[in-house]
Amino acid sequence: MNVTKAIQRAIQETAEGMISFRNYMEYALYSPEGGYYQQERPKIGKRGDFYTNASVGSVYGEILADTLWEMINKLPSTELAIVEMGGGNGQLSAQILRSLRETDRLATCTSSLTYVMIEASAYHRVLQEEALRPFRNSIDVQWYSSVDEAKAVWPELRGILLSNELLDAFPVHIVEYRDGSWYEVYVIENKEGGKPFTERLGPLSTGMLADYIKKQGIPPLEGYRAEINLDSIRWMESVAEWLVKGYVLTVDYGYERGVLYTPSRKKGTLLCYKEHTMNENPYEEPGTQDITTHVNFSALMDAAEGKELETIGFYTQQQFLMQAGILQKLEEHTGGDPFRNEAAKRNRAIRQLIMAEGMGSVFRVLVQVKHAEKKLASCTPWTLQR
Repeated sequence: MNVTKAIQRAIQETAEGMISFRNYMEYALYSPEGGYYQQERPKIGKRGDFYTNASVGSVYGEILADTLWEMINKLPSTELAIVEMGGGNGQLSAQILRSLRETDRLATCTSSLTYVMIEASAYHRVLQEEALRPFRNSIDVQWYSSVDEAKAVWPELRGILLSNELLDAFPVHIVEYRDGSWYEVYVIENKEGGKPFTERLGPLSTGMLADYIKKQGIPPLEGYRAEINLDSIRWMESVAEWLVKGYVLTVDYGYERGVLYTPSRKKGTLLCYKEHTMNENPYEEPGTQDITTHVNFSALMDAAEGKELETIGFYTQQQFLMQAGILQKLEEHTGGDPFRNEAAKRNRAIRQLIMAEGMGSVFRVLVQVKHAEKKLASCTPWTLQR
């Protein structure tokens, strides 16, 4: 399967000979004809292309398990679900369930709690099933390929919706300001050799882009380029409508609108990852590298509040993990080889997760609630700058 040929075919089938960057990114990442996330190869960890919070160490999953358990105890004890979307290789869900089992919490709720995985990739589902096999006798685990498929079984969701580094990989529109107007970036075939694709500016493909530009205050500066993730807004509206009572916990890298769309960030935030090397060229061998952009959390909060889903916390990862008690997970050790000592490795993982110059400041944690208790130990009040 060759995603490059699939993209070329899509371009050739249009009258204009071009497709939006959003559609290009969707092909490059999700096409069954060799899209990045559809390929059967490791993407996370040492043998993959990037690291996630969960791949740093099990302590991240333990903290989330503590938070999820606190949320569960704020809800009625019948027919609850923890729904994880885009769980990758299943490492995080395994960490969460292991922590819940080892602390004897699963044993108290096996008849009322279901763990639901929503995963579009058949390859990742196989990895998840393997990772979660040890817990199948402790809790009912169900898989669905989409939110719509899950809704057919769970039409009114009560529980928690969890996503960890999901929205940054949603396809995005790219806009650019030139000569007093906003244009959209389109992808065309490169007839001059070299890379198979290049760019062309064209009219905005939907009025929603103009509305977004105005509402989010993207600065009209010559040459200014920005990504617009309309899919993430639709996703938030969808899950907010689905959730009848409970919480939404979203972890990803991004900012509020006032930070994301500053005049100094005129090239946007799009980045590509391959074998732990970062680049800014999404047209380099499509299907072989991850393509990501920073999330506009302000737009997510706005979309949710229109569906009665209220923000009760928005933090850097450092703030969230420290409030949730990660420092209490530190362990004493007697020295020796720090790379063999399990306590030393655990303490290093904690430092990596919270250090301001790394994951601690890059990632954000959004906590939202619908028709449930707003006071959570891990969500102390924080002033939102939206």
